[in-house]
Amino acid sequence: MKYCTLCKAKYEDTVTFCSIDGEVLEADPASIVDTVLDGQYQMEALLGKGGMGAVYRARHILLGDRVAIKVLPPEVRSNAEWLRRFRREGQAARRFRHPNAVTVYDLRTAADGTIYMVMEYVEGHTLDLAIKTRGRFSAAESLDILTPVMSVLDTAHSMGVVHRDLKPENIMIGKADETGQPVVKLLDLGIAKMREIAGGDNGGNTALTMAGQVLGTPYYMSPEQWGEIPRDESSEIDGRADIYSLGLVFYEMIAGRRCFAGNTLHELRREHVQTRPRPLVEVVPDVPRGFSDAIERATAKDRGDRQPTAGTLASELRAGLSTPSGAGAPVQSPALTETVVGDSRDTNADVNAPTILTVDAPATSPASGRAASTHDATVYEPAKSQPAVAATVAEPAKHAETVTVPHVQKPLPPPPVSVAPPAASKGKVGLAIGVGVVFVILLVGGVGGFLVWKKMKSDSSSTTSTNVNTTGVASAPVEVSRYWVSLEPKGKPKTQVAALVPIASGQDFKFYFTFAEDGYLYIVGPGPNKNQPITFLTNKPSGTGVTSNKVSKGVEFSYPKDDADNVNNLTLDKKPGTDHFTVIFSKTLLSSPSFFNDPVTGDALTAAQQAELKDFISRYQSKAPTTELDESNASTPFVRVKAVTDQTSNPIVFDIRIQHN
Repeated sequence: MKYCTLCKAKYEDTVTFCSIDGEVLEADPASIVDTVLDGQYQMEALLGKGGMGAVYRARHILLGDRVAIKVLPPEVRSNAEWLRRFRREGQAARRFRHPNAVTVYDLRTAADGTIYMVMEYVEGHTLDLAIKTRGRFSAAESLDILTPVMSVLDTAHSMGVVHRDLKPENIMIGKADETGQPVVKLLDLGIAKMREIAGGDNGGNTALTMAGQVLGTPYYMSPEQWGEIPRDESSEIDGRADIYSLGLVFYEMIAGRRCFAGNTLHELRREHVQTRPRPLVEVVPDVPRGFSDAIERATAKDRGDRQPTAGTLASELRAGLSTPSGAGAPVQSPALTETVVGDSRDTNADVNAPTILTVDAPATSPASGRAASTHDATVYEPAKSQPAVAATVAEPAKHAETVTVPHVQKPLPPPPVSVAPPAASKGKVGLAIGVGVVFVILLVGGVGGFLVWKKMKSDSSSTTSTNVNTTGVASAPVEVSRYWVSLEPKGKPKTQVAALVPIASGQDFKFYFTFAEDGYLYIVGPGPNKNQPITFLTNKPSGTGVTSNKVSKGVEFSYPKDDADNVNNLTLDKKPGTDHFTVIFSKTLLSSPSFFNDPVTGDALTAAQQAELKDFISRYQSKAPTTELDESNASTPFVRVKAVTDQTSNPIVFDIRIQHN
């Protein structure tokens, strides 16, 4: 079976393109669930899919042992480079043993050609889920959880193994052991770059990737993994890259959000290379200063300024816990970073895959889509990395959970050359003075003429221009709306969010809008049927407590709305990704697209309706509004939507993205 990565529709193996959106079809990893692999393993569930293959929960038929199995993708089984990488991953993990690292039991090839790796099955949940569920950890709590990880890294680095993809999703918090403490395990040590442990390929400088490229996850990749050459001028990635990534994990646990959160690869690279994280003691004042200093050193831009080993980092953090906190210091800003140098160029590439969202409405409502999701116990969560793709800094890859970035050697600047001016000849002094006088006369005349010409041009343009104000500066965009999202977990306090920050899947939420003028609001977003778009708000709303899509100037508008009988919310499902909503504001009722006059039913838009919507949006794309995140009050962030004056008479179209894991 094959499936579409966008709409999730399934097709026979003979089909190449999706008939709905034209996407190239891929092999469906879930097709081997409920089958027997190699006559030995009953495949029970698909746990995740990454750049090195899909991971499944399985049971050994004869022994009854539950294991995790990683299966190499069928399309790369004939790719020599992939096979070498997969073999080295197995060799590295098989030879490396640590109580806090996932154990690899076997690497096999089935009779049908399926290549798979049998690994230890871990019951528990990832640190990523713990952060999204809990929010923040204290410095002492984060150190307790990550101390086993630093122990694994210290051992691995001493053997020449570098993880290269440290992130909360690769840290498992398992069930409690006999001491009552949860067991922490590090996942995916196998994508490490081997130097001396990979059998015959022990030349000391073995590259697991294509020449000059690296692997990692953009939110946690060190500057040298982005292609920056450190002061030591070596392009070899060593254990200090892991220390940088782990420092960012500490930062995220304590601050409650990622340190770097750019929306594109270009933005993320700029942040890692040029943006200095604000010291933790300024973001969270109760953090001990010594602990904050250790994290600041771990996240230094040049690896020569970081701790040399993970053991050193652990010692500095432990000693830092006993230092005074920064509770008395003023908090400079809720922002986590400050730009050091450089600028950015916006692109439209997203770093997350799309997912789906449902409407949690009364059972009698046709718009409910499906029942609200609830959190179940997580038994195993492997890394959620996407297939590695080639990318340059200027053009980010579409799927960037795992990226491939070329190393670019920086050219050395030419040495300064000191040139002494030649001595002036006495015989030519008079000539030089004469030339200088003539030059001054011409210069004065030229400047005077330019000023007269500029004044005449300015007077002329002030009487004919319609797009420039009296100062000659184009009119600035004005605020037309602001919005935010309210997370409303059952039985817990509400939380207001606005930036594209990851939130826990399965949560209830509402949209909130405020507009600068009276008008009408329309919302289209992903629905429950294979992620096909549906209407959430039209001229005829129903089932969500909203009786009209009319909005009033300066009056807060929520969608959905609670009524006397029900609490109405939208509910995210558990599948990680980013939901895209199209929001349209118009000063007058819209009759086009025609389905805006239809009642909200929760049914997916037809192909003709999707084409009508696309045509409608394309009319206003050339004058798309701009958005600005306002976090001046950390507890009530929001996004401003701005448009130029000649645009505000048209419908305003903008997107809202909600990222969840």
